[in-house]
Amino acid sequence: MSSKQIASDEYSYYIENLLFNHDIKLLSQFVKDMSFEKKEAFAYFTEEDFKGKTDFSLNIEIENKQRDENQVMVSLIVNLEAKINQKTAFILEMTYCGLFNFPNVTEDLLEKQLKVECPKMLFPYIRRLISQIMIESGMPNIDIKNINFFDLYKTKQKN
Repeated sequence: MSSKQIASDEYSYYIENLLFNHDIKLLSQFVKDMSFEKKEAFAYFTEEDFKGKTDFSLNIEIENKQRDENQVMVSLIVNLEAKINQKTAFILEMTYCGLFNFPNVTEDLLEKQLKVECPKMLFPYIRRLISQIMIESGMPNIDIKNINFFDLYKTKQKN
């Protein structure tokens, strides 16, 4: 099978399984828990202190909890840590939640909506909050790239 055919098959799979999000309704979203700790050694700095010396570690876990027949609370648990020269500069931990209303769909499709579509809808707000926290803390802003939740879902399915 050619790589072009494989890419086409993956695209078809994506279209068939994940573009049914038009009936998902985001009813509410909020920060459930947040903690930011800036280490004393990095209370004062210059821009040169950070350039090319910072290692960031971003982890996001996805959890969900059924609220009633059609409503599910989806939580993104974020852990962001920055190290400079192997010393921790800051740690940010946040749980960001969205309350979603779902149409009647199969369990298989609901799982994909919960693990791909809902996080995709919430993630831009998390990025904005992290950016604002960095600015308010006096740290340099962090450019967090988009996350492909579909690829993460496929990877976790293989494992």
